[in-house]
Amino acid sequence: MRRSSARLGFAFALLAFAPACGGETPEETVTDTTPDPEPEPEPTAPKLGLNDVSVLVPVPASPDTPGYLTPLSAGAKGELLPQAVYDEIPDFPVTPSQGLNYERMRVIALRFDGCNLKPSGCEAQLRLVMQPVTSGGKMRDSALHLFYSLPDEELAELVPELRRLRGLAPELADAPLDVHAGLVAQGMQGAYGTALNELVLSIAGEQNLTRMTFFLRAPPSNEVWFFGGFERASGELTVMDIEDVGMGNQQVLRTEIDAGYDFTVNPTTSVPKTERTLLTSAAAAAATEEERAAAFAAFLQVQNPRKFSADELSCAGCHLGTFVLEQTSAAHGLSVTDFPEDAFSSSWDLSLRGGATQKASSLRAFGYFDAEPMIAQRVVNESAEVVDDLEKRFPAK
Repeated sequence: MRRSSARLGFAFALLAFAPACGGETPEETVTDTTPDPEPEPEPTAPKLGLNDVSVLVPVPASPDTPGYLTPLSAGAKGELLPQAVYDEIPDFPVTPSQGLNYERMRVIALRFDGCNLKPSGCEAQLRLVMQPVTSGGKMRDSALHLFYSLPDEELAELVPELRRLRGLAPELADAPLDVHAGLVAQGMQGAYGTALNELVLSIAGEQNLTRMTFFLRAPPSNEVWFFGGFERASGELTVMDIEDVGMGNQQVLRTEIDAGYDFTVNPTTSVPKTERTLLTSAAAAAATEEERAAAFAAFLQVQNPRKFSADELSCAGCHLGTFVLEQTSAAHGLSVTDFPEDAFSSSWDLSLRGGATQKASSLRAFGYFDAEPMIAQRVVNESAEVVDDLEKRFPAK
């Protein structure tokens, strides 16, 4: 039995290698050696530009225009600006036509900053600029600047989100800082505007509101602007200690003259230390070439975030600098390129849009005078620094 079983098994083995039916030879198996196609590379996240970290929104047609954030807009961290916090702003002799108005305040500009220099080091922030909207689609020349602190872990998540938002605004190019092209094309309720508002309300609110500064304009025959602010910690407000001003307010007065310009700053400050030379066109004309050049260099340093952090400066120097530098350059032939040690430089296009270089009646740094955009050189320079910092620390993957 064992021998028969062995033979039978051998017979089955032979059958396994026998030719197929009809005596045909089986076809050879052909192996496909074509390589699998390479997977499509994932799209590279877009790099950020000036208009991604500093956003100037279009002027609303009226206070009722939808899509604009208000003081009462709220997200996970509470209202952007509770009435009780707003009510701490002191009263000034500002005519109602240009004063602040809580119900009419709208967010018209915002800025992301990954490293606002403090004595304790870097602090990531979101900053919002609010101005009151008139019924005729213009902005009053008064404003609030609100600061919201961001923890490091939120900053790491914020940068990829800013890149995602960049993808929602194909109209935006790496252009100079200007009114945001995506918002102009899509409106505030378009894809980009909706996502931007959602982002703001997810990271900003009463819980992390740490500073509020104000800018008020009074327009009698002599125009007067008041600057001041409050620090906020544990829900308590204290008057802001402004560099070289103290725990008070700084005032800028413009006197109307037939030609040129005339500003008075009270109190004057040591930065820029030679500012008086350029505060009036008459003083600039009476100065020596050396005095004008020293004052011009000092104002250039005020516009340079590598020379001074914002907390090392008083309000007036930053707000006056763009106009004063342009007027001095035009009248006396001074050029920014002649002061490489003082002027800010960058690979970004730092040219200015809007009317800040020509309008003596506007000290706006990032916002609107009536319906005209006003963008200060300091804001452009800071935006370039922010983009470079974020791209270096959080490169696109």
